[in-house]
Amino acid sequence: MVDGGAQSRSAGAGETRFDALDGWRGLCALMVVFLHAPIAGPIGQSGFVRHSFLFVDFFFVLSGFVIAHAWGERLGLEWRWKAFLKARFWRVYPLHLVMLTAFAVFEALRTRHGTDGLGGSGETPYTFLHNVLLTHSLGFVDRLGWNYPSWSISAEFVSYGLFAALLVWAPRRLGLVLAMAPAGALLFLLVRLGHIEAHVDYGWLRCLAGFSLGALLRLRLWKPLHCKVRADLAARWTLVEIATVAYVVAFVTLFGTSPLSIAAPIVFAVAIFVFAHEGGAISRALKTRPAAILGLLSYSIYMTHAFVIARLTNVGTVLESRFGWTIFVGPQSDAKIMADSLGREVLALVLIAGGTLVLSAITWRFVEKPGQAWGRSLARRETQRAAEARIGKTSRV
Repeated sequence: MVDGGAQSRSAGAGETRFDALDGWRGLCALMVVFLHAPIAGPIGQSGFVRHSFLFVDFFFVLSGFVIAHAWGERLGLEWRWKAFLKARFWRVYPLHLVMLTAFAVFEALRTRHGTDGLGGSGETPYTFLHNVLLTHSLGFVDRLGWNYPSWSISAEFVSYGLFAALLVWAPRRLGLVLAMAPAGALLFLLVRLGHIEAHVDYGWLRCLAGFSLGALLRLRLWKPLHCKVRADLAARWTLVEIATVAYVVAFVTLFGTSPLSIAAPIVFAVAIFVFAHEGGAISRALKTRPAAILGLLSYSIYMTHAFVIARLTNVGTVLESRFGWTIFVGPQSDAKIMADSLGREVLALVLIAGGTLVLSAITWRFVEKPGQAWGRSLARRETQRAAEARIGKTSRV
């Protein structure tokens, strides 16, 4: 999960914004929140919610698609890889660092007051260092810890670097590499793990499969396969979108932990292709203001929800001990909020989602937005320096 918006600029085509895909990004981020919500109830334990880790693969494919759309031609035609990497760094790293710091401060306070602190579940100085360096999806750590969703940010940076290198130094092999990378990565994961749920071990390879497939879709398949959207065909597009949602839901529900989960990037690439056309009623719903806000906050939602869940769990533990309420069931290491009624489960999910949305709005305004602005400024300076250097070299010749 990386880019907070599916907005891009296609060379020679003016500004394009995939609003429906933005809406999808927000909904998928919420599904990841529900996945991690410690709820012992029919909603939280349903197959669709428990397998929603697959939506991380949706983020990977979508990231490859929109970044290839925004940067593909420019990176291939101009020496802009430094600008690209600086822009991506400042897009994602500030919030990662802020949330990692928040976890570290809280762990330090717990340790100081004699409660369970560092080392409980992967929160060690060693894993902290790899989180800072964004190397915690490369096999250096053996478990998720600290702000555990951030492993995907580490994985994305590997794809960013390889994508830039490919476009700058081997553009003629672009199509071949983008086709071979998903096939090789997915085959390796299937043989090695038997499923696609890799994170601290082969998370970077999982990301590379999805990112490459998304980039291949945009740079090599979009133009020949793109369909013209006409108003008189809106009903047909709606049926196609309904069928697409149905098959995505069925796939996630039925095959999340099976060997067939390895096909998730392909499943999501098809869905992205359909909804990038924005031809039906579901796309129109995904372009409404509530969906647009979710899309805008999606990266913050993804990066803050683990902290919100942890702190609400702390509050629940205090209430349980002071008032004798029964809030959690199961062993302490995997305690879940007891949801003995649908209303109680919905209330717990609303508190978790609501707290995440509030914190996400704050981090978007005070962390994400300034970071994006700084990144764009640095990218412009890098591009200007590169242009001046080329002009100076030409003049000397």
